[in-house]
Amino acid sequence: MKHESIVVVYDSCQAIAEEIADKLGAEIISVQSMNVRQIENSQSLVLAVEFQNGGHLSPHWQYATQLFRGTSLSGKNLAVMVALGNRHDNGIYADAFCRELKENGAHIVGDYLYAGSPKSNLNNWICAISPNL
Repeated sequence: MKHESIVVVYDSCQAIAEEIADKLGAEIISVQSMNVRQIENSQSLVLAVEFQNGGHLSPHWQYATQLFRGTSLSGKNLAVMVALGNRHDNGIYADAFCRELKENGAHIVGDYLYAGSPKSNLNNWICAISPNL
């Protein structure tokens, strides 16, 4: 099986995920089809996480969280983009999500990008995270 060094995981924001993957030379997979083997075979993951009202993860990301809990993330670099929602409402939830990933061994690189917020700049974010992936 091919070793995938960087994988971009998305739910409904495929166009943004494809842009990120293109700029990083990464593989792209839908969170709905992600499996443990893909997590294990990747060195780095870029997660385009989606929160619903009230800060709950979308159902597909809830499933992914279960996969992450069952797989060691030790030595893996993760970058997180909050694809839906905004910094004010979802900052606490993004912190909790990342804290759980860190507890499972992941190294979070860079700041979170809150897509759609006035200060979000995808190109700058990619430049900031890419040396650490």
